[in-house]
Amino acid sequence: MIQCEVPEELHNFLNRDFVVVGIGNEIRGDDGVGVYIVKEAGKNFSDKFLVAGTAIENYVFKITGFPQKRILLIDSVDFGKSPGYMELIPLSALREQGISTHSLSLNKINVFFEEAGKEVMLLGIQGKNTRIGDIISPAVKKSAENILDFFRKKLNDRWGLSPSLKCTN
Repeated sequence: MIQCEVPEELHNFLNRDFVVVGIGNEIRGDDGVGVYIVKEAGKNFSDKFLVAGTAIENYVFKITGFPQKRILLIDSVDFGKSPGYMELIPLSALREQGISTHSLSLNKINVFFEEAGKEVMLLGIQGKNTRIGDIISPAVKKSAENILDFFRKKLNDRWGLSPSLKCTN
């Protein structure tokens, strides 16, 4: 049975049509968790997942052009918590300076999303291993797999592909 241990708010936020954007640097271990999740999930549902890598600012107009109104960004975040900890944060709630390592802060990018009528949330995952050459740490990998299980269940159920999958918390 699939276990979907993800923030409860994620179930509510993704109750309608959505797109997921993976942010991060794959060669820096846990920093690439968002990209890892999107690449894996995109193998079965490529139209729902976009890899932005380290330069989300290069994808702003592509994202604002999507018909879906709900956008989920996934990135490694330093909350000062245990590795693998996850939190769903409205982009509008991010501080001007803070958790993003991207050249144009996510807070500033959100202006474009809001003008396009998008509701954007960030699923932040606390990382541990972020040096060049690091691999994804076990705790972060477990969180990533929980998120992937959640997407598999949600998307398979939506299209009636696998009604036998169960997602329990």
